[in-house]
Amino acid sequence: MISFDSSLSDALSIGNTSAFWVLKLYYNNEASFTGVSDQDRIDGSDMYHGIVSAWGNLSHSLDFFNFTTSTGNMSVKLINTDNSISGGRFSDLFSTNNYANRKWELFLNTKNAGTYDTAARMIGTGIISGDIAYDTSFASLKLLDKSSTYHKQLPTNVVDLATYPNAPEKNTDKPIPIAYGDFYEKTDIGTIPTSYFDRYKQFYKGAFPVIITDKWNVGDEAISAKLDSETPHTLDNENVYIYKDGYYPTLTGTISNSGSTIKFSGASAIVYVPYSSSGSSTTNVGSASTTSRDNMVDGSFSSYATLDADGSAVSPSSTQNDMALPQVNKLGEYSSINGTIKLGTVNGSYSATNRLQIGTSVNISSDLSTNNEFQAPLAGNYSGKTDSWDFEGTVQHTLYSQANNNDLQIYESGVEIGFTIENIESHSVSELYEETVRTAVYSEFDWEIEYVDETIIRTRTKTTNYPAEIDYIYCSGKGRKYPAFIDADSRNQGYNETDLIENPVFMIEDALRTELSVTSSNIDYASFDTSGNTTNGYLGDIFNDAVGDVKFAFSQYKFINSKDFISRICKQILSWVFVGGDGKFKIRTLRRAGDYAGADKTINFNDINLKSISRTSLGAVRNDITINYNKDYGQDQFVSNVNTTDATSQGTTVNGVSQSLKLELDADILDSTTATQLADAYKTIFKDRKVILDFECLRPYYNDLEIGDIILFSNWDSNIKIYGAAMGTDYYLITSISKKPSGCSVKAIKVS
Repeated sequence: MISFDSSLSDALSIGNTSAFWVLKLYYNNEASFTGVSDQDRIDGSDMYHGIVSAWGNLSHSLDFFNFTTSTGNMSVKLINTDNSISGGRFSDLFSTNNYANRKWELFLNTKNAGTYDTAARMIGTGIISGDIAYDTSFASLKLLDKSSTYHKQLPTNVVDLATYPNAPEKNTDKPIPIAYGDFYEKTDIGTIPTSYFDRYKQFYKGAFPVIITDKWNVGDEAISAKLDSETPHTLDNENVYIYKDGYYPTLTGTISNSGSTIKFSGASAIVYVPYSSSGSSTTNVGSASTTSRDNMVDGSFSSYATLDADGSAVSPSSTQNDMALPQVNKLGEYSSINGTIKLGTVNGSYSATNRLQIGTSVNISSDLSTNNEFQAPLAGNYSGKTDSWDFEGTVQHTLYSQANNNDLQIYESGVEIGFTIENIESHSVSELYEETVRTAVYSEFDWEIEYVDETIIRTRTKTTNYPAEIDYIYCSGKGRKYPAFIDADSRNQGYNETDLIENPVFMIEDALRTELSVTSSNIDYASFDTSGNTTNGYLGDIFNDAVGDVKFAFSQYKFINSKDFISRICKQILSWVFVGGDGKFKIRTLRRAGDYAGADKTINFNDINLKSISRTSLGAVRNDITINYNKDYGQDQFVSNVNTTDATSQGTTVNGVSQSLKLELDADILDSTTATQLADAYKTIFKDRKVILDFECLRPYYNDLEIGDIILFSNWDSNIKIYGAAMGTDYYLITSISKKPSGCSVKAIKVS
């Protein structure tokens, strides 16, 4: 809602108050304007020429079910007769001065309310269209809202050759991604061991795409890639990957990062392949129950399997704790294969006789200690098969012991395969190095020899290998952090500068500020805080969850129009973003029916002309909701989904539509809980048809209303039922408003 000053609000509250508009049309460098109104009006030194023949309606609307907004616009009809303004016609003035694509501002006033053009009286602003239609009597001018001056292609930063002359050809002029949210360690799998397992993508929430910007940076002797144009919250040099054949092998050369840039050298990598449990399970030596055996390979360090030896002498065939290794396509030139194991509690003593055997030839005893994490070379199990990567098959894990008290816990067990990436390029680099040279010095006596050591600098050439034909690498980390705006202007919504941005409401605000250069003067940041604050933000209402638990994570690594970018997020948080009449970006977030407890304004039924009561169309009903989430950027597809349905809406009762109506939505979400809550929100809102009121406000007192505002009614005619029910404390959301000086036309949907 627009906040009028008290003088104007008080004047408009009087029933018989008449109001008028004044319009500023700026031209050239916008240091000057031409003022127009319905009659000549003087406001201090400002002159408003009375050449307005007719005001068009100032209109704005939102799409309730698609969470988009229309462009706010209006037209004005001006008198264009000879000598009507500045000694000529307005069309002549329009030709003399350049009004096209310049600012316009519209103000609501009354005769008794002082200065006309204060910011608290502005009800519309935008840019002047360059088109004017006129004859010798009238000129018609179209006024557009301001949104088009802000929106542009995202991401705004690209891999340009001037900055990155060594970029791969396929990456030239491609976008440098925008990274939001947490792709770092999974928090529901216990503590990830730090010797080996923390290098593998399987134990992380996801992997951001990182675009190669320098395929060979001579100065750094490395390949450079950028995660974002902004410095991210967290980058870990151990978690940088390539993508191939469904796997994310970890790069193991020299990795470094500075800001949002990752540099790596070398062409070595490792891929972690978890076992899957298979075969039978017995109670013999080395056995484990089927359930606990699965815990060895479930990707969690909070569950384990126990191998317990009973003291019998057995052969490998007598007990089976079979782990199966899947077929792995050859990812490069083989270099090593190791079994990787995280132990829990280990009891007993171990030796060549008392040991853990993996497969047929790998025996482990010295590494069997409580909480140890270790690797064991497995190449002996695959003699003659390593070059072809023929690793598929069963790998028994057998605990041998001649004592009754030997047992151990295995939290996780898998295989690490090392290789050199194929399609590599060789680069020769000259470097300086120090060398010590010893020189013999002979004295005048032949039997006396002394030596002098000298340090000299020499030049040599070394050759290094690097992966070629890679457009992107990937990393697990955390994306953008809050800039200073989150604490500025005395804001307090529960977040602080440098915190990780996970709240989607503030991802939108960050994009407005960082990518589109919108400042606080053009952002209604209070509305963003109302939607997204951690204490009672409306985002928590629609998700039926704590705001702090509604976390988005994604990379915008493809070009998109900024309006479409914002609309995509809005669809996922059931919100609308628009430029209001005061020229500021605002957000309105839908709430669930029981969450409304107050209105932005109460409308007196005696002040309106009710035109119709209706319902939204049957085609807008959706009672079978699927949310796709957890995007794999290597595959470029979503790999998880949740579904929810509403039986009543699908049924044949008075509250049903006798049909299953599906909606499918892709979401920038990684966790199943948030995806499930989003699906439930859509089901709750979309499963029923909504009541629509269409009415006219007969007084300008309501011209401070905007789309997304919540209204309530007083003095409703008791004879007018809302589909058989009396109008109670029912809240409606304004979906369309069309203003004129004397009042406005409104459409509103019931939300309570």
